[in-house]
Amino acid sequence: MAQTVFCRLRCPRCFTSFPAEIALSTGAKGRLSSDLCYRGEGSFVYPYLVVVCPGCGFTSYHQEFDYLAELPRYSPYHPVGRALKNFLQERRHLYPGSEKYRLAAEDAKRRGSSHLDIAHLHLKGSWCAREEGNLEAERYHQEEALHHFRLALKEVVEARDVAVIRYLEGELCRRLGRFEEAEKAFAAIAPTDLPYWLRAAFERMRELATRHDASPQELPRT
Repeated sequence: MAQTVFCRLRCPRCFTSFPAEIALSTGAKGRLSSDLCYRGEGSFVYPYLVVVCPGCGFTSYHQEFDYLAELPRYSPYHPVGRALKNFLQERRHLYPGSEKYRLAAEDAKRRGSSHLDIAHLHLKGSWCAREEGNLEAERYHQEEALHHFRLALKEVVEARDVAVIRYLEGELCRRLGRFEEAEKAFAAIAPTDLPYWLRAAFERMRELATRHDASPQELPRT
């Protein structure tokens, strides 16, 4: 089951230490959506994979921060427990998952990260925005992910990696209602280059694109 943990982290840039809630895994026995968002049993963990430093605003995956210690599970009546709860609630309000991934992507661009890494940040941001019910943020992240996946095709050479990127390009175009572009991206894929678990989904999404159907889909378990 996907769970979060409370810990103290230290920023690698400004060395501020602060409490944070992070996820160590995405869980198991979950469902996979057509844009490859895996949702395990338990919490929706993607907002807890990225951390915003309260000192300098540095935003990235929590693995880039120094892990200092896991925090004890305080009683809700304990003064430290109340203060921790209030701090984390304020941070969740200020930085929902979609905003965390926007900031992380901007930081990654400044650091010269690969287009593939930036694309995946925006893709996860779109998943968070969908969970939040924020259509505007979801479309923003989908557009940005699509842009960077297309640029990543110039960097990636492995046939399987190229096929998965092409699949995501087609699926993002389908979800955005850009059906001709979706069909073109899907047509560039050799099904045998895809992982076996994605092949049936690819055929289904390709069919939906030809029918101008932009609806979210869940992949069947294999």
